[in-house]
Amino acid sequence: MRLKMKTIFTAVGGTKHGMEAILHIHLQDLSDNFAWRVRPMVIVCPGGAYAYTSDREADPVAMQFLAMGYNAAVLRYSCAPARYPDALIQLGRAHLYLRRHAEEFKIDPDAIYTVGFSAGGHLVCNYCERWSEDFVRQQLEYDIAHSMAKEDKHVDVEELRPNGMMLGYPVITSGEYAHTGSIENLIGTAADYESEDRYRQMLDDISLEKHVNKDVPPAFIWGTAEDGSVHPMNSVLLVEALMRENIPVEYHLFRKGGHGLSLGDERTISAMPESALNDGGNINFQAAKEYVPSTSAWVSMAATWIRGLH
Repeated sequence: MRLKMKTIFTAVGGTKHGMEAILHIHLQDLSDNFAWRVRPMVIVCPGGAYAYTSDREADPVAMQFLAMGYNAAVLRYSCAPARYPDALIQLGRAHLYLRRHAEEFKIDPDAIYTVGFSAGGHLVCNYCERWSEDFVRQQLEYDIAHSMAKEDKHVDVEELRPNGMMLGYPVITSGEYAHTGSIENLIGTAADYESEDRYRQMLDDISLEKHVNKDVPPAFIWGTAEDGSVHPMNSVLLVEALMRENIPVEYHLFRKGGHGLSLGDERTISAMPESALNDGGNINFQAAKEYVPSTSAWVSMAATWIRGLH
């Protein structure tokens, strides 16, 4: 295995916080004995209610996909006090960087997938809905032009295309089933806006079930019926919207298990104290401390789903 680190800067919105993201890239160390020379890439976006990026949903997930033969990367994106769309632009920068280095890293440029958990799932889905919009490309061109990066400052929108999204117990809606902690960390509260109308518009912009379009890639989604932190209706609302737009989607709702399960086995059981886990209602304590074997099946299911896209 080869490990590379790429620091991604963004100046989006002129914010004073969250200007830096780090992309940890894990590459297959392939000898000439391997016929499968060019591998898919899986970008991992951990959850954490847009307050932090969870260690349990970062490297352990990347290592699992690496073990299955894929290249993998973990995006430590900007969280609060950074605001929308900082993290979204950073995920676009990750796609751009990996696709531009596809030959060097032996990445299949048509097989760059992203997996996100909880608030990281919101980030991934949001990007998969917005990647082709002009503001994403324009912001990336601005960032490159104002950085020390020695690369082409022109961004072709196809360089930003996500080839598929995998979402684990994702935050999706800002409506009835919203996870308020994630929403507030992402866009702030009504008091932060010049008018109630502007705040309502922002809420609508990040309620992702309302913005599915023809450019959204195929989706793999999983969650649990017992999730007491991010209501499973978040996923259901998205699945319904994807089906209305004829976007291919595979959805698994496991009966047992709460929020924040990551790989769903003993490797990612949380050691955090109850007080920390329940802080702000961001993570469900009981579930995070449990080992729920049935949910670990999502990993092999996702790998099968990836193979089916080729």
